[in-house]
Parts: sequence; C-alpha cells; structure tokens
Amino acid sequence: MAEKRKIILDVDTGTDDAIAIMTAYLDPDIDLLAVCSVAGNKPLPYTTENTLRVRDVLRADFPVYRGCATAMVSTLLPNRHGGYSGQRTQVEGMEAPIEIHTDYLELPPSTRPVEKEHAVWYYIDTLLRSDGDITLVPVGPLTNLAMAMRLEPAICAKIREIVLMGGGCYRTNTTAAAEFNIWADPEAAQIVMDSGCPIRIIPLDATHRACINADESREFRALGTSVGKAVADCVDHRILAYSHLQPMERLDSAPIHDALAVCAVVHPEVITKSIFTRVDIDISGGLADGQTIVDPRTYTDRPRNADFALDADRDLFARWMMDCIRRFQG
Repeated sequence: MAEKRKIILDVDTGTDDAIAIMTAYLDPDIDLLAVCSVAGNKPLPYTTENTLRVRDVLRADFPVYRGCATAMVSTLLPNRHGGYSGQRTQVEGMEAPIEIHTDYLELPPSTRPVEKEHAVWYYIDTLLRSDGDITLVPVGPLTNLAMAMRLEPAICAKIREIVLMGGGCYRTNTTAAAEFNIWADPEAAQIVMDSGCPIRIIPLDATHRACINADESREFRALGTSVGKAVADCVDHRILAYSHLQPMERLDSAPIHDALAVCAVVHPEVITKSIFTRVDIDISGGLADGQTIVDPRTYTDRPRNADFALDADRDLFARWMMDCIRRFQG
C-alpha cells in the first residue's frame, strides 16, 4: 500500500475552501496533518470559525491553527486595495446582496476551540521536525507561509512541495490584472515564489475549466449525509453567485478552485496542460498590482520556479469529489 501524502492546508474558509477541507480529510490517500486559517475571503475571525465548523460537520480531529489577520505590506497603503470589500451585487427581488462568500457558512457554530499556537509557529516547528515529507496546500493568501519563511528560512529545504491555488495568466477575478489570493498579499506570494521550493500553481486558468454543475450538486445532496448536504449547499451558493458575478460557459456551474488544488496533490493527471516557467508577482502598487506574471518564453531571463497549470480534466475532478464525499457516513 502506498504511503499517504502528508499535507497541511492553509485556508481562508469560504465555500470552496470548505469543500477543499472536506475532500482532503476524506481522501484515503491523504493524511491531513492540520488546517491553518488566514484572512482573505473574509476577516480572520470568520475564516477561522468557518474552518472549525467544517471540522465539526466532518466529526474530525485534525488541529486548526489561527494564522495572520492582515497582509504583510499591501494593506498599509490604502490606495493599493482601495474600497474592495468582496465580490457582491444586489439583485432585484432579493433582500440580501449576492456574494461569493458569506460571513459564515450555513453550518452549526463550532463547539471545539482553535489551537493556542499560532499557525506561523506551527509551520516552523512542524517542518523543522519533519523528514521533508510534508506537502503544503495553501488555497488562500500566502501570508502565513511567507511569514514562516521569513522567520525561519530553513523550513524551505524541508518542504516536499507547495501546491497552491492562486493567480491567473489569461483569467483574473479581482482586478483587470489580478486573482484574489495573490492580490490580497502580493509580497507574500513573491516570497513564496522566491523560496526555491518545488511549486505547482493551480490558477483560475485551470479551475475555470473544471466547474461543478447543478446536476452534480443534486447528486451530493442525494447522498443523504450531513457532508453531502454541506457540499451541495456550498456548490448551489457558488452557482447562484457566479451566475450573477462571473458567469461560466455553462451557466448552472461554478469553479471549486481550492478543491482542485487538493485533487492535484494526489491526482496530478487532473491537470492536463501546464508550463514550467518563471512566475513572479507584481508588487508595484499600480494597475497591475498583484498580477501573476507568467513568462511564456522558451528561454527565461530568470530561473524557472513553478509549474503553472493551464487546463484541467473536469470529469476526473468531479468523479474524485464524489468519491471523497461518498466516503462519509453519517
């Protein structure tokens, strides 16, 4: 039997992070060591509470560590982030505005506490003691990981691989140039890009090619389990929000960005097209602030540092999600 892949998830838990946590915990080939929270989709108290709620619905025992509440640098300059407060819109006939991530997931309040140790120190302590066999899967802003790398650079040599969700080459979602996770803390993202660790990037270019649709959501709900319902609720919410804010090619579908990164850890074949090249992050503060700069040239000026995904196998991803969620009984 192959050894399970040890991973640490780093999340800013909204709907797709929630599904990423559930699939990572339920995949039989993954050993989920811990989940770290970070500010991103929502402020840290919400993302941490949502993470704890997901752990409760799974009846799981993995530890949850609270991480950084603010970006490293970018929020110090108001002109960089302007008045951005999340993607939302008011729809006629609906009382509340539609947004991709609500403050709280529609799950019961958590009943168990977060760990006392800060996520950054957890990274440092755990990685330094490891055999170099831990894969990091950050699917929110990269603040926690970058802070750990700054405090103790020796951890970089102890990371097996980083599989992160973020960025976009041909697709963006927060500004004309940038995807949210990278835009939220571009300095942190550049620190990770410069770390020398093996990096795979699962950007919008790939996640938008692997949407989950309403028919599949009904299949999750039909499982009749608390986790099946939670996944269906998240997918249905995302389909509604994306239909108004970022319509996909198939209108009754939505990307589950973060879960695709988890899938790629144990099923790298889910990524059907990628380029190994130089990836940097714009930290200038101008119109391209937070842009993921993917060098398309055969001969790059700087050393190649990341494998950047451009396409994904939607059907494989959907089957994997169902296989994971079906494993939960209760």
